[in-house]
Amino acid sequence: MKFLLVFILLIGSVFAKDNLERFVQAYKAKDMSLACSLGRQLYRSNIRDEKILIATGHACAEDDYIDFIGVLQQRLGETPSSRYATVYFSTLLLKKRLISQYMHEDIDLSPYTLPLTDHVLSKVFEAIQSGDFELISQDPKHLRIGDKNDYIDVYVKNKLYINLVKDSKVIQEHRYR
Repeated sequence: MKFLLVFILLIGSVFAKDNLERFVQAYKAKDMSLACSLGRQLYRSNIRDEKILIATGHACAEDDYIDFIGVLQQRLGETPSSRYATVYFSTLLLKKRLISQYMHEDIDLSPYTLPLTDHVLSKVFEAIQSGDFELISQDPKHLRIGDKNDYIDVYVKNKLYINLVKDSKVIQEHRYR
């Protein structure tokens, strides 16, 4: 029985090391989808390295896996850089929630002052907050932020959809639960 337990632990550590190496390679190659997936696996294997957790959070933010960064924050906070990352992750999560609430319940976003980021959620939040958008339809709510050919298309079906459109072609699609 002891042999089996030791064998399982050994195999688990080998896979975790392999995932860590693959994670670093994916992150350096800017393959954020793979980096986020591997980072989530590392998180579940109880990794505590804040640099890896921060990189995982950034990869997941880029891959629109915003809900996971809310969970990831629980292991951050020991260093100034991890506290900064936690603020960034919290900001994205809160902006996503507030945008969704605006799209469903039409709440006023003007009282909220949140840090600016270069993430698409921040751009959408700031435009809604300032009223700098065109209302395409009210029910279901559909917004257009920008000019006729280059704009951000925001709408809700079962999820929050944010599409970046350039020259009338969708160049990026974002989906949030």
